[in-house]
Amino acid sequence: MENKKRKTVINPLLQNAGEHFPEMLANLMHNLPGMAYRCLYDDSWTMLFLSEGSTYITGYPASEILYNEVVSYDNLIYEDDREYVRRCVDEAVQKRTQFQMEYRIIDSQGEIRWVWEKGAAVYDAANKPIWLDGFISDVTARKRMEEELKSVASNLVELNATKDKFFSLLAHDLQNPVYAIISLSEFLSSNYSSFTEIEMLGFVNQINVSAQSLYTLLENLLDWAKTQTDKVTVLKEPLSVNKVVNVVVEHFKPVLSEKMINIVLHEEQEFIVESDSRLLHSIIRNLMSNAIKYSYPNSQIKIILAAEKERLKLSVSDRGTGIPRRYLERIFRIDNDYKMPGTNHEGGSGLGLLLVKNFVENLGGEITLSSKLNYGSTFNVFLKLLETARSD
Repeated sequence: MENKKRKTVINPLLQNAGEHFPEMLANLMHNLPGMAYRCLYDDSWTMLFLSEGSTYITGYPASEILYNEVVSYDNLIYEDDREYVRRCVDEAVQKRTQFQMEYRIIDSQGEIRWVWEKGAAVYDAANKPIWLDGFISDVTARKRMEEELKSVASNLVELNATKDKFFSLLAHDLQNPVYAIISLSEFLSSNYSSFTEIEMLGFVNQINVSAQSLYTLLENLLDWAKTQTDKVTVLKEPLSVNKVVNVVVEHFKPVLSEKMINIVLHEEQEFIVESDSRLLHSIIRNLMSNAIKYSYPNSQIKIILAAEKERLKLSVSDRGTGIPRRYLERIFRIDNDYKMPGTNHEGGSGLGLLLVKNFVENLGGEITLSSKLNYGSTFNVFLKLLETARSD
């Protein structure tokens, strides 16, 4: 058989592809999801070429960045990240490898954006780096998603710790007052004929104190559970803080009598705030309960109501054990590990102060604390006064 010569047919489109290369390159640069560049290896990263993606990523058209016409690319890099970018590029250039990094830039509107960059140096005949060629894309959306995922993970860890704390409180802090009520009532039931009326009254007062402690703890547990599920509702109305304070003091009279603690109340005038009655009662009740718990017997608790910079300042001060300085910053947090029994060995969940801070903030107020070990503590709550109260 005769060998037949194979005839090669060239597609006219392929034959003329070279003629369309500039158009093809322009289309590629236009459709890139970012910006391609060539810049000098200098202090400003002086841009010699930038694709159209410059406007999308930086907010500046390429013409304003090229040759540092309006702004240099170095000036666009977030100040805290400039040293990192320089170090990454320098190390890659010295090793003659590609560089790859993520960092922040400030766009033309002053907004922070995260970018991913990959590139390499171009060297001259003497192996001296003269240009950098690379590609930069916007990864702000991904970085924000990563931060949100980190936040969710952190919240899950905190929620798990909160759950553990909750069950620990149920197991320990509910047990003490319940046991006191049961044991005292059983003892009285079995021996009531052996005691005088005064002795009986003393036992009844002890049961009442334990019952009040249990009631307060249950209220705090329920309120705290609501704060964890964002079910706390705030129904504001004009309220007299003076009246609320007096109601709370009356509520604690049996406990105050038991520890022989005197209440000193200073009121400049009647103070009206726009507040939620339940939250305000809880704030003052928990501050009072905390002060009584840590007050030394035969001491006093001072309550001051005063106006300060168009706000009500409610101060509750005790003369008690105080709080060590190293625990002050965490006293309002669920992970606070400072546990100190009261001066009469009273237990406590620590939820009261968490609720106070949470409720004060729900009411648009502020709380501060000062304390000195073995000298006592002062809690200051600041709430906005109504116009009618300030004008008096």
